[in-house]
Formats: sequence, C-alpha cells, structure tokens
Amino acid sequence: MMTWVISGAGRGVGKTHLARRLCEILPRAIYAKCGHGDAKTDGPGNFFRTQDELDAFLASRRGSCEHAVVESNAMARAGTGDVIVFLDARADTTNVRDDAAELRDRAHLRVSPGVSIREWKHVLRERLTDLRLRETVCDLLAEQKRFIAGASPAVRTKVWFTVGDMHAFGSGLARLLESIERSGTLSAAAEDARMSYRHAWKLLKNAEKHLGEQLILPQAGGAHGGRTTLTDNGRRLLDVFQRLNREVASFADERFAQLYRGESTDHEQPRHDPA
Repeated sequence: MMTWVISGAGRGVGKTHLARRLCEILPRAIYAKCGHGDAKTDGPGNFFRTQDELDAFLASRRGSCEHAVVESNAMARAGTGDVIVFLDARADTTNVRDDAAELRDRAHLRVSPGVSIREWKHVLRERLTDLRLRETVCDLLAEQKRFIAGASPAVRTKVWFTVGDMHAFGSGLARLLESIERSGTLSAAAEDARMSYRHAWKLLKNAEKHLGEQLILPQAGGAHGGRTTLTDNGRRLLDVFQRLNREVASFADERFAQLYRGESTDHEQPRHDPA
C-alpha cells in the first residue's frame, strides 16, 4: 500500500480538500488524519490523535487498499511516507507554522507558486507506473497550486551549468540522464523524456564536448541486449544539478515570500542614499 502524506504551512491551505480529491482519483484509496483536537462533524472520518492508532488503522487496511492518503504534519516532518506533499502558504495565510521550512524541505512534492509541473512529473514517474494516473494527479496539484497562488505574483528560478559562454548542462539533459539511469537505454530514456533519439544523442554529445567529460557509458549487448549507464562524472553532475536546483528554488520561494510580505532578515542593513 502506497502512503501519501499531506502537510501544509498553516491553516487554510487546502490539506483536507487535496487529500479527499486524491482519494477520489487514486484506485482503492482510503483517507486518514492524525492530529490534535476534535474531529470535525462534517469531516471525512478516520481521525486519530496518536500515531499508534493511525499505524494500527493503516495496518488493518493494508491488504484491501492500494493507497492511503494521510493528513499528518508529524509524519511529514519525520520523513515517513512514500509520497510526502507540502502545501505552501497563501498570501493571506495567517499563523504560518514555525516548522514550515522543515516540512517544505522534507516533501517530495511541493505545491508552491515557484514549483513547475515538470518537477512533480519527475517524482511521480518513479512511484506511479500509470501515465494517465500521473497526469491526473499533476492536474490536481496544478489546481491546488492556483488556489495557493491566487492573484499574487510568484518567483521562478532556472539553473544551468556553463563552460565559458557555452550552455553545458540544464534541465533537459538532467531529465535525460535520470531516464537513462532508470531505463538503462538511451532509446527508452529519449522516449520517456519525450525527445527524439537524434535530439537526445546530440544533447549528450554537445554536453560531453563542452564539459570535457564522458557522461554515459554504452555497454555491449550479449543475450539480453546492450545497456547504457551513467559514468561517475555523469552521476556526480546530475546529483549536483538536482540538489542545487531544489535548494535554489526553495530559497527563492522562501525569500520571495519574506520580501513580498515586507519582512526583513537580521543580516540586512538599511540602505542609505549617498550624501
């Protein structure tokens, strides 16, 4: 049973709405919530005050359900769950949680104005084999993102590596290398990344030329055919790109929210006009 954990930056971001909608589209799904206080009379049920009670409930449903969608900031903070979803604060959200940044960092899927659908698809590709189901989940997250963003402006970031003035490594190549690592062949990876084989090959060769490093290692075939793997350099560059991309996006989202709300940090100094 795959466990989806829904967390959020505060009240009013739509955790219950998203959880209930996910239960509608995921096959054989069940909802649960773990938290303090009393269950709402009009709530969807399966409300638990302790993690032990929730664990026992999920264990009892393991043979009959394919998915469990759980509202729990505690589980998200602990990194427990197959897919952890974080809903960022709306511009009008009050009482943002003190641990919102931690919850955001723990999440596999961040529903925030600064996050692209492409990032969600990459995460879900490794967890949901059904393409149509992945697309439906992404549509639902996009709907939730519009609710969170409202009419407020948002920040966008893009990371790429250069050598001199030449573009050497970006999101397209990263997606291709991720697919190669999963599928083991360039042809399957190109199809998964929605590129032609010719374009994928050219993208790789141009990157290797500019970087001066081999990124993939094709191996001769045998009884089961050939296989392509990433070199140590290719895996290292991919890891650096992925981590940097996440950190830059996370910082930009948080910093933009601070500035847009008129907040400042301790290290900022007031600006003075020259005399």
